[in-house]
Amino acid sequence: MKILILIVSYNGEKTICSVLESCLTDERLSDITTLVIDNASTDKTIAAIQSVNLNPLEIIQMPSNVGVAIAYNIGLKKAKELGAKWLFLLDQDSVCLHCCLNHLVEEANMLEKKGEQVGAICASVRSWFFQDSIHLPYNWTGHSLVTANLCSSSEIVIPIDSSLSSGTLYNVEALNAVGGFREDYFIDFIDHECHLRLRKADWGIWWHKHAILYHRLGIIQKMTNEGLWIEHKPYRYYYMARNMFEGLRRLGGKTAAARFIKQDIFGHIQRLWRYGKSPWKSSYFMIRGVIDGFLGRFGKH
Repeated sequence: MKILILIVSYNGEKTICSVLESCLTDERLSDITTLVIDNASTDKTIAAIQSVNLNPLEIIQMPSNVGVAIAYNIGLKKAKELGAKWLFLLDQDSVCLHCCLNHLVEEANMLEKKGEQVGAICASVRSWFFQDSIHLPYNWTGHSLVTANLCSSSEIVIPIDSSLSSGTLYNVEALNAVGGFREDYFIDFIDHECHLRLRKADWGIWWHKHAILYHRLGIIQKMTNEGLWIEHKPYRYYYMARNMFEGLRRLGGKTAAARFIKQDIFGHIQRLWRYGKSPWKSSYFMIRGVIDGFLGRFGKH
């Protein structure tokens, strides 16, 4: 059974070696190919990738930064060409704990033997800086994504509706069936939008408690009295707000759009002013993103 590991890089020289080296820890798996798609990095990312003794490893250097979704779909096409059954996505600032991928593959195979239509199975993503903090997956209510309540569950593998793309093992057939990732989003909310389409098409998604991945989300992570605060570069809030507004309004209607603005946008702006480093700039990009999402302006800006 062939597996393609896909990593999309952009100026990731400081972290890319760690994620590539963590791909070497699944000794029980064979027939794995690793593909790095580099979005025109201007630092020493390519040299760092080439310094890692990972075989087979392929690097595709894009002439410009095409974003995450286009790179994912290039990886999906490559997986189909290789005849791979599974596509495993990793961000350049993630690190797999020992046998993370092996856990995901074993459970995906077991679910299929039980007759389940497996679209994806997701790792348990933890903060790199606060390793007891788990980035919990989400369930879809019909008009919003809410954090899944997994505290009381004794199950190791739990059905969900969405989680982060980094550390997720995708069924190539399932991604193909729903048309892959939405390219005009460029970056952000690409994973959740795709996952909701997978669920709508009756492909199951699961979260694996013991498949652990550490992730350096954002540029700032700090613990507050409201929990873990993750802050991104100001321009990222544009894509987050724009894509989330469009996706939630399309999938959940006016109720979802109104709730997103009232609770998520205004709530996050308030937290930006409490904890953020650049509240004015981040808030501006967030509001501009909602406007462009409403007007249907997408792509790279």
